[in-house]
Amino acid sequence: MKQAHALRLAVVAGVLTIATIGLLGYRLAGQASAPDAGMPPGLLSSPQLTPEQAQAEVEAIMALTLDDLDGRPQAIAQWRGKILVINYWASWCKPCVEEMPAFASLQSRHAGQGVQFVGIGIDDAEKMRRFVQVTPVSYPLLVAGDAASQTPGLQVKALPYTVIIGRDGRFESSRLGRLDEAKLEPILRQLIAR
Repeated sequence: MKQAHALRLAVVAGVLTIATIGLLGYRLAGQASAPDAGMPPGLLSSPQLTPEQAQAEVEAIMALTLDDLDGRPQAIAQWRGKILVINYWASWCKPCVEEMPAFASLQSRHAGQGVQFVGIGIDDAEKMRRFVQVTPVSYPLLVAGDAASQTPGLQVKALPYTVIIGRDGRFESSRLGRLDEAKLEPILRQLIAR
């Protein structure tokens, strides 16, 4: 009888151990696939901006001059008067990479109507160059550089982050997280029609 009782206790302890290991594995897997997994420290989501803060963000973006992938300085202001879609991204950011083909398609489709996409990489220039060798992009990619966290216009809290600026230089909208073609195209069409 003591052997049967000991066997039952051993089976219960084994089942509980397996359940605990399974629960811990599930939690670890959930953390690894979380939107901010793999992000550098400090890239966490931010609160919604007031209209004044949003316009100040646009002005900071328009004041930026960043190197392209060939090391040539490019002023964001060169695209003033266009509908600008500024997308902050990184090669290590899976949702960023997933939205880029749609952005390239929309850039090709609407470039003649005054739409300009610009990707600002919160990433190493060499990693970005390797990325575009495998995944060509039809719009300019600029490198934020090492001082991104201290530079106005580059202080994003999470990736991907997209800001849409009207032809008049006014803030139109922004999106934290992946932005797909079905959501972005109606916004662009509305801005084109203005």
